[in-house]
Amino acid sequence: MPLPHSLMQQEISRRLARVRAAMREKSYDALIVYGDNKVRGSLRYLTDYFPDRAGWVSLGATETYLFEGAAFVLSKEGEGVLLCDPGLTPSKEVFADKVVTGGFAASKEVGLSASYLEGLLKDWKARRAGIETWDRFPAPLYLDLAKRLPHTRLEKSTIVEEIMSRGARNGDAAHAAVVSALRGGASTELEVIRVAEAVMRNADPVYEDMVSLSPSLICSGFPLAGSLLHHPRGWKRIEPGDVVHWDITSQYEGYAIDTSRTKTLGRPTDSQARAYQAVLTIFGEVLKAAKPGLPAVDLVTLAIRVARDCGFDFWGPFLGHGAGLDLHERPDLVREATLLQADMVLAIEPRLAIGEMYLMGVEDLVRVTESGGVSLNRFEKEPLALEAG
Repeated sequence: MPLPHSLMQQEISRRLARVRAAMREKSYDALIVYGDNKVRGSLRYLTDYFPDRAGWVSLGATETYLFEGAAFVLSKEGEGVLLCDPGLTPSKEVFADKVVTGGFAASKEVGLSASYLEGLLKDWKARRAGIETWDRFPAPLYLDLAKRLPHTRLEKSTIVEEIMSRGARNGDAAHAAVVSALRGGASTELEVIRVAEAVMRNADPVYEDMVSLSPSLICSGFPLAGSLLHHPRGWKRIEPGDVVHWDITSQYEGYAIDTSRTKTLGRPTDSQARAYQAVLTIFGEVLKAAKPGLPAVDLVTLAIRVARDCGFDFWGPFLGHGAGLDLHERPDLVREATLLQADMVLAIEPRLAIGEMYLMGVEDLVRVTESGGVSLNRFEKEPLALEAG
């Protein structure tokens, strides 16, 4: 159930206060927080709004506009204004002092446009402005804005990225549904994943779509399209003796779910059992080390070392990523040296490959604390073997 309006308003106000404090530290006069229909976490964090569609809208007899994004423009002390692309209109109440959108009758000068941004930043006498979600910010919009404001410094900002941390809600229920389906004789990879997705969608039918960010994946024996972990196939049958590793993704009230488990259909071989115990050992050591102040890449180095100590090569070397309002947030657990912070949420997902056939792995959403990582998922990781029901 969504938070009551008054409580959500208090939460948004708290977030804005933290962001403005960070703006003052960086000497920002304004912050432009961009989001589109694929990467929208920072935008939603401050407004509870995200673009939920994309497409074309006509601006005249011969002129069209591709809409997909919006930006929350925040002054260091005054108002916050939500600007939507022509063609976008919030379908629910949002938290902003002002919302500017012309809907489907808009012109390109209304809403998220260089001319409107220019007016705001000039009114605020902004000499320095940060841009969140920099890598997704439209290049034509940036170039036009920079031309209009030659004396305003526009630069990449990660203020909001560094503040957000969120947890998962109902991935465990989806795992339980997968195990039940496998026990009941689910016959294909696609059937297994659809069972999990149905549970997560029914829990929150408004914000369930995760396909644009990362679809649920599976491995039940040999690679497809060059990868052991792949999109589920309706023709790939799951047979007794297979190792089934599933990685399910969705959202709950806008927050990311990303979690995985592994089961063998029947008694595992000695090599499979040994590999899975190594995965659990890696996961446990990484969990203990996930404390504030540690460079994220050090978790990857640790996972690789523990895998080798157990007699295996680490699969990847991808260990996971940050998770929150977007599925794959910073830090990226491959090479990034960003320092972990208290209350960050990480998707920790160590895996080992057995030949070119199977994957052994687990994944939990993990909260970083002073005493180490705390798993937000509670679904069992053992036993590995799944006997038919």
